[in-house]
Amino acid sequence: FSRMRRGRALLLLASLFIAGTNAMAANQQPSLKLYYFNIQGKGESIRLLAAYGGLKMEDFRFTDRDQFLQLKQDGTLPFGQVPLLEVDNKHKIPQSATILRYLSKLANLYPEDPILAAKVDAALDQEVDAFTGPTVLSYTTRFGIPLDEAHVAAATSMIGSETMPQHLQHVEKLLASSPTGWIAGTERPSAADFAWGCRLGQYIPFKDRLFDERLRKLEDYPACKALVEKLMGLPEIKEYYSKSEAK
Repeated sequence: FSRMRRGRALLLLASLFIAGTNAMAANQQPSLKLYYFNIQGKGESIRLLAAYGGLKMEDFRFTDRDQFLQLKQDGTLPFGQVPLLEVDNKHKIPQSATILRYLSKLANLYPEDPILAAKVDAALDQEVDAFTGPTVLSYTTRFGIPLDEAHVAAATSMIGSETMPQHLQHVEKLLASSPTGWIAGTERPSAADFAWGCRLGQYIPFKDRLFDERLRKLEDYPACKALVEKLMGLPEIKEYYSKSEAK
């Protein structure tokens, strides 16, 4: 019985520590404003990390494409694209992976240990690699790769049947060997978990043009499916979506 009481006490202390860390991060943080479309896309992992980390962030969503084009034309967007994070009304940070790294440092979610930090970075960079093919197919002109219908069909088939399964197998192995269920073996979810969790749970399931039903449901990737469930099951994430639905 005494062991059970000690165990509960330790869990309570851990919860208080996390809550205190998040509150401290929120109190000491700079002002944050995210610019993105009114969709999940590449902005959702950023929104979820901020919500989990207790960071206050204005979530500015374009009401129409003209708003985006105006910012693109007036030079507000350094690389002419979003997501964009504005810090203290003066610093502009583009690129979703960079934004995730920055926010994770503000929220004390970025590992201090150099090796563990490198593992997080590797998994985060791998997410970019894994989805480069699908991104090129969606935005061919932006990448300067014009594709006719025959090339699109061939690339679509290869990505769905060969390329993406290979990437997912690599992630599956990482997750299977993780002692915590998070992709880099961190105690708490890292930037890589938010990036991969959103891709696996909110992108792949809806890309029926690219992936068959079995892949979209992650039937052959139980660890990947478990990551999505673990991430979306976090109390902070549930609260975020509860508030979003109430708006």
